[in-house]
Amino acid sequence: MKNIKVLIAEDDFLVSGEISRILKDVGYEVVGAASDGKQAIEMTDSLKPDVILMDIKMPKVNGLEATQIIQQSNPTPVVVMTAHESMDMVKKASEMGVSAYLVKPPAKDEIKRAITIAMARHGDLMESNFLNKQLQKEISIRKNTEKLLLERNEDLDAFSHSVAHDLKNPLGNIMGFAGIIKNAHTKLSDEELEKYIGIIIKSAEKTQQIINSLLLFASVRKSDVQTNAINIGDIVAEAINRLTLIIEKSNAIITFPETWPNTLGYAPWVEEVWVNYLSNAIKYGGTPPQIEMGFDADHKINVPKGMRRFWIRDKGPGISSENQKLLFNKFERLEDANTDGHGLGLSIVRRIIEKLGGKVGVESAIGQGSLFYFTLPF
Repeated sequence: MKNIKVLIAEDDFLVSGEISRILKDVGYEVVGAASDGKQAIEMTDSLKPDVILMDIKMPKVNGLEATQIIQQSNPTPVVVMTAHESMDMVKKASEMGVSAYLVKPPAKDEIKRAITIAMARHGDLMESNFLNKQLQKEISIRKNTEKLLLERNEDLDAFSHSVAHDLKNPLGNIMGFAGIIKNAHTKLSDEELEKYIGIIIKSAEKTQQIINSLLLFASVRKSDVQTNAINIGDIVAEAINRLTLIIEKSNAIITFPETWPNTLGYAPWVEEVWVNYLSNAIKYGGTPPQIEMGFDADHKINVPKGMRRFWIRDKGPGISSENQKLLFNKFERLEDANTDGHGLGLSIVRRIIEKLGGKVGVESAIGQGSLFYFTLPF
């Protein structure tokens, strides 16, 4: 692998630098970095790389046009890099002479796989029988990539709507009341100043909460963690401690078992699940909120073998069956639930628990409160 020379063609120098670093880390030799398609053609002719990592959208000559010219004059394995792969793009790229594909931002293993496949297709590395197996793997990987891209695009659409909707009010409050203080501070009473500053602080805290939730949502998606035995009792205690102020302010009454069973999971993530469930129960669980926390072992009905179900029950107004279907969807809001949340919490809960091998759900009826649960293996 150390003798394999790679040319990078990417107009974003930050992306180019990061890819160069990854290539060097795994032992490839980076012979150059072109900033546009025309330069990529010229550098291929002079540097004679073994493989080219080619961005599609570049100035002067785009990546596909550059690939076609290179294949006519200096046939070289080309791996195209794109943020929006589609079957039409794959077909067109193949016609231009592209050998493999990468979705940006590429991971180390994906880069190695794509380069291996690209060079194998040119007959430089593999026997034909191994190549056939590798190509079959690529087909499967490409299908999974297409599914992942669709999910990413849906997430980005939902993300943009969520950010626009959720940040509009707190940022508007910050700008509006800060403007009032700036332009009329000499005319405002001490009480008015204190009130307006309080609104600004509260709005800033809301903005920070939204941003933190968005970052957690993204990190859970990308991160892989090692599960181990965790003490649910300690995690519940920490979650309650984090919510002490709103518990006291709402006069919430919370009951839970004296002892909790251990289970398999990742403590920081499971704590976020309990914090989310508990904060929702406090907000929507009646006045004052009456909340019960508990668990079921695998011998209980609807609890799969080898799993434990943990739950939180409130005595709030309950949730309709139609809205229950929407609760854990990404960035979903319930129009008739009188919620002031930012549509991320239960999406994060679902993503966390599913990555830890469990499931989430709700049992509720109008006028009868709600029970939110999650399952984890043990």
